[in-house]
Amino acid sequence: MENFYERKDISKDTVELKITIPKDNFQESYNILLKDYIKDTNLKGFRKGKVPTDLLESDMKSGLKIETLDKLAPLYINTAIQKENIAPIAPPTYKDLPKLEDGEDVEFTIAITVLPEFKLGNMKKIKITKEEVNITNKEIDTAIEDIKKNRETKEKEVNDKWAVEIAKMLKIEKIENLESLKKYIKKILKEQKEHMLIHKREEEALEQAIKLSNIEIPLPAVQFEASERERSFIHDMQQRGIKPEEFMKAQNITIEKMRELWEKDAKEALETDVFLKIYKKENKISVSETDLNERIEEIKKSAPKDRDTSVYNDPQWREYVQSVYEKEKAFDHFKKEVLGDTHKD
Repeated sequence: MENFYERKDISKDTVELKITIPKDNFQESYNILLKDYIKDTNLKGFRKGKVPTDLLESDMKSGLKIETLDKLAPLYINTAIQKENIAPIAPPTYKDLPKLEDGEDVEFTIAITVLPEFKLGNMKKIKITKEEVNITNKEIDTAIEDIKKNRETKEKEVNDKWAVEIAKMLKIEKIENLESLKKYIKKILKEQKEHMLIHKREEEALEQAIKLSNIEIPLPAVQFEASERERSFIHDMQQRGIKPEEFMKAQNITIEKMRELWEKDAKEALETDVFLKIYKKENKISVSETDLNERIEEIKKSAPKDRDTSVYNDPQWREYVQSVYEKEKAFDHFKKEVLGDTHKD
């Protein structure tokens, strides 16, 4: 399988491959497929597998040609992609429909979306303000009202007795009166707010880093990832025995709005993934074999007992775990570099 394609770089994110399937190779695959159909065909007046080739082919020729192309095209496309070291970020698309003429080579052109080269921006330009966390008396009073609404107590008034009763119910230690309960609630609310602000600062830093690195994901990649999210949603609904349209109606949301959200989510996820890969490469971040093996052991221990253990021997699964681990390390490194002592968990 040599010299069967021509490469043309259309833009920084698009490569075209003109592929030729030699007529002899196409005919050979076509004949094999035809024989398989003859072998399995039942037709009145003929024994199974004894239908004359001409008779069967006259009705099925066009469909058999398309089926032959469906079997051969991915083989030629994937081989060309591997030879050219192309890393598609979305499925290839046909630029033209192949002509399936008798005795002629089959030619077609595909367009492949690839990731452009990006350079890591200057992380020192990222500016994040650390917000002070304050808990108001109104927030504490609201929390107490919520507890009162959701918990049945002997003491009906919000007082010291009620506070002690609630503390026992919720297994909160060292609560002697209403004032100590309020202090405890203030502490919990502050921790929750601080945790939310940590994630907010991380998101802001990441957003600035992506902009500084001029990362723009090609639209076909975003659309493909969004369509995968839609497919996963529909499959999940079907597994639960829920009609997707009924679920959306109950949530008062349209399919158009859902697709808009899927596309936004896909774009942000791809941008983050690309940035962390660049950051990892620039900072020479890697995972040792020892650390990777320890991570895999952790996954094994926490996995459901009925999980198919053959996945642990799959090299691709191991590569996936390594990739995720490396991106986690890259993100931790990024947070320390950019957020420093303004960022404490």
